[in-house]
Amino acid sequence: MYRVQISVITVCYNAENEIEKTIRSILAQDYADYEYIIKDGLSSDGTLEIANSFSNEFEKKNVPYKIYSGKDSGIYDAMNESLSYASGDWVIYINAGDELYDLSVLSRISPYLSNDIKVLYGDVMLKENGYTKIFKAQDMNGFRMTNPICHQGAFTRLDIVRKYRFNLDYKIAADFDMFLRIYTDYPDGFKYVEMIVSNYLMGGLSGRRVFLREKEFDLSRKANKTDRVFIPIFQIIKICFVEYLRIVLINVLGKRFYSIRRGWRII
Repeated sequence: MYRVQISVITVCYNAENEIEKTIRSILAQDYADYEYIIKDGLSSDGTLEIANSFSNEFEKKNVPYKIYSGKDSGIYDAMNESLSYASGDWVIYINAGDELYDLSVLSRISPYLSNDIKVLYGDVMLKENGYTKIFKAQDMNGFRMTNPICHQGAFTRLDIVRKYRFNLDYKIAADFDMFLRIYTDYPDGFKYVEMIVSNYLMGGLSGRRVFLREKEFDLSRKANKTDRVFIPIFQIIKICFVEYLRIVLINVLGKRFYSIRRGWRII
């Protein structure tokens, strides 16, 4: 079997309005040693037609391009299944609607990928309502309070992802849980690189269901016997309040919410 350094994976379902820009951002990479895998959950719209239309362009670049479509039990089940198709040394998941930040992401990250680390991670660019804002990854000790990294900004060794996998007991926080389990076993196995890895389209599942997300974060902390705040429900309520207040302010202020003072820039 051939080997590549990086496997870029997109899992999707009925994503005809988002999938093309994701594919184009990966096709545009000025790097040769990668493959692109799409795991589709039996879409009933035009997702597969759009995905298949790029086959020749990837072939011209001599980049392996694999499309699989079959029923799964949701995003994390699809992410687990996709691992059986991957042949890279490292894996990054880029959701439908998200994009690699620019055409040189893979070539710039490649020199930092080494066997002495388990997860290499950077920052992501948040995108919402025509505005962008950098989300700076945090120190791994941040697991106590929040999710310190986005999976769209993380390259994880394939053997590590296959070993830990995504726990399907979590509906929203399985990526948080997997990184926490890896960190618990390998606290020195994470390395941060100060660069923007991807554009992350806000408004996904975890953003819409804040209470469940934060509850699952705390369940994962408890299951992994890691530090938690003294009264977790107060932390959950506080984070939910802040997020709901943000939504109210967006509805009231409109574009004025996305001010430079808050770190936002117009696209």
